[in-house]
Amino acid sequence: MQRSCDRTPKGHVLAVDDCAAMRVVMQASLESFGYSVQAVDSGWAALEAARQGSFDAIVLDVEMPGLDGMAVGRALRSDPKTASAMIAMHSSVGEEAVRAGFDQFDAFVPKAASPGALGEKVDLLIRGRRGA
Repeated sequence: MQRSCDRTPKGHVLAVDDCAAMRVVMQASLESFGYSVQAVDSGWAALEAARQGSFDAIVLDVEMPGLDGMAVGRALRSDPKTASAMIAMHSSVGEEAVRAGFDQFDAFVPKAASPGALGEKVDLLIRGRRGA
């Protein structure tokens, strides 16, 4: 974990979930690993933020009303500006079910995992990309 006296974020993460309580948990987990986090509440807001900002990773809830995480993932991959984004799917449904609807994600984190597991997975994902 990053020390609290170090104020420079390790990177920027977009966290997407329609549940306010889950957004708080996601944000806290990612911030505890030293990331700055923009949290949004819908697939549409995620697409807008991703197209306007620069993120080291995007964490998508799968089950959202309107535009779900799989549709957002497909839209991100089809847009040249966001096609190379690191995408982590965060879901209460199994990884196999998610892959059946969208298989171009870089990491999967079950919602049943500990809150810190999300931060750990995203940290590994981003560090792995930078080390490649």
